[in-house]
Amino acid sequence: MQYFELSFLILAGGKSSRMGVNKAELDFNGQTFLETLITKAQKLGFTDIIISGYPHKTASITPVMDEFINRGPLGGLYSSFKVAKHPYCFVLCVDVPQLTEQVITSLIDYHFENKNELTLLRQNDRIEPLIGIYPASSYQKIYPLIKNGSASVFRLIDQYDYSIFDINNNDQIAANINTPEDYQHVLKKNLLSITNKK
Repeated sequence: MQYFELSFLILAGGKSSRMGVNKAELDFNGQTFLETLITKAQKLGFTDIIISGYPHKTASITPVMDEFINRGPLGGLYSSFKVAKHPYCFVLCVDVPQLTEQVITSLIDYHFENKNELTLLRQNDRIEPLIGIYPASSYQKIYPLIKNGSASVFRLIDQYDYSIFDINNNDQIAANINTPEDYQHVLKKNLLSITNKK
């Protein structure tokens, strides 16, 4: 599978209310969360990189603001899927900078081997609805869900026969970094990892 045949969508429009600052701009090993994920996408060869809900001025990146305001993740997915250049999008949220390139490529390979329309990541028995591969055409299914208000992402997911890609690890690399405590824990873990490699 050639990864440039998918669009790479980073959801970065959350309010970051629990963190208190914009999570897209937090530092992770010398780059922001957003820059970290963009770099990984570029290394893997993705050419259509979409940033939802966060203005970005790099020529090779497509920033997309929500067409429907205050609709949560589905609002970001709706507007972004409409401009995607490929039939499928690899979707993830900006607060998972620990997600490795190996997990991304393995999930993509699994998706196309199983030939379902939608594949979600499950980490340690917890489904992550905003890490996975979605058909870009699903904006048509999203519209009736959000035209009059917000809705759960699972209302979209339940309309598909979807696959689950499982990872089991102690590092929680797919866990959302939602709070200052989460962030400090990740920073300490990274510092320990660097120290152990010396």
